[in-house]
Amino acid sequence: MEFIFEFILELFLEGGIEISSNKKISKWIRYPIIFLIILFFLIVIFGLLFLGITFFKKETLAGLLFIVTSIILLIGSVIKFRQVYVKKK
Repeated sequence: MEFIFEFILELFLEGGIEISSNKKISKWIRYPIIFLIILFFLIVIFGLLFLGITFFKKETLAGLLFIVTSIILLIGSVIKFRQVYVKKK
């Protein structure tokens, strides 16, 4: 079951990234896919940030680890987004 879930999620994410970066496909298809991909990653990142803030009250080290991880993921995703979509010409 884990393999199937991983395969489907990887298919949608990798396929979505490839489709959304292809200029030959209509903007009406690409922009909603870009929005869904960004929304998915933001939900994961801010979920980790919320989890880190919640853990910080009880376990300081674990909370700090989650907060730092979410900040690193946020910075990395902004850099990757700029490389793939904004600076690609």
